[in-house]
Amino acid sequence: MKKLAMIVVLVCLVASMTLFAAGQQEAAKEAEGFKVAYMTPALHIPFWKDIADGIRDEAAKVPNVTIINSDSKLSAATQFQNAQDLIVSGIDAIIISPTDSASCPAVLELAAENKVPVFICDIGTDSGPYTAFVATDNTTGAKTAGDYFLKVAKERGVTGGEVAMITISQARQNGKDRTAGFKSALAGSGFTVTTMLECKDYTRSESMNLAQDILTAKPKLVGLFTQHDEANLGVLPAKETAGIMDKLIHVGFDGSPETVEAIKKGEISAAAMQQPVTMGREAFKAAYAYLTGKPFDKLIVVDTILVTAENVEEVEPILADNVYPNELKM
Repeated sequence: MKKLAMIVVLVCLVASMTLFAAGQQEAAKEAEGFKVAYMTPALHIPFWKDIADGIRDEAAKVPNVTIINSDSKLSAATQFQNAQDLIVSGIDAIIISPTDSASCPAVLELAAENKVPVFICDIGTDSGPYTAFVATDNTTGAKTAGDYFLKVAKERGVTGGEVAMITISQARQNGKDRTAGFKSALAGSGFTVTTMLECKDYTRSESMNLAQDILTAKPKLVGLFTQHDEANLGVLPAKETAGIMDKLIHVGFDGSPETVEAIKKGEISAAAMQQPVTMGREAFKAAYAYLTGKPFDKLIVVDTILVTAENVEEVEPILADNVYPNELKM
């Protein structure tokens, strides 16, 4: 009995010493500082810059953290090479917005092999190990845009017709979800999505050209859903040239101060806006909690905000803080 008691005491002592040593290591590392990388698809696109700003702003609230922005320039190969370089440099954690969901698993596997925690911020992955995921419910967000499209159509006495979409990459899970969400709203309504054109450069000029192609091929088009903010704004010149600014029912996804102004003017009926700055803040909070041994959620969902002519004045303060604060400073 005495032997058993002695063994229990020794086990408890070893466990206590192990926990103490682990705590000391965490404290030492925290004092030394952390390097956290944000791997973005492309920093020239405002949405990803807004996420980067959210990460940077939240990191500024704690001591000894260095944020490194890694621009993938819309290339999966570049993103993978950047991941290799960051891991070799001794990065402590990676926050990644993948270039697409199919290429993300390779980065996740590489990081796991090197024991580097990865926090996914938007888009999602087809597979692979990660530490936490900050996501938007893209399906629900797109459905709310579709529901509002139907509301406007009913008010205008439009009972059916052809609708087009200018989409983000359908190799991205969030792109698939936006398409599915919008289509689910239209199911059985008399409106049919007959054209989908996918963006590759995510610029306004690209979306303007796509819109011109659609309007030329579909002169009887009654509706349009644009899946990112540069598309929201890029199609406006094409609509104006075609003389259908007030006729085509146009709803979008994501937003900026310019999109808000377009909604006020009636050029866009509504937009389901993600909150990229909030997403960046939440991604850093999760990464820092992990690095400092604190609890965090593995899945963090940030809601979209449906912005319409009816509620735009009410939600503008929220948008200014969570969607595009740094764009207002420019």
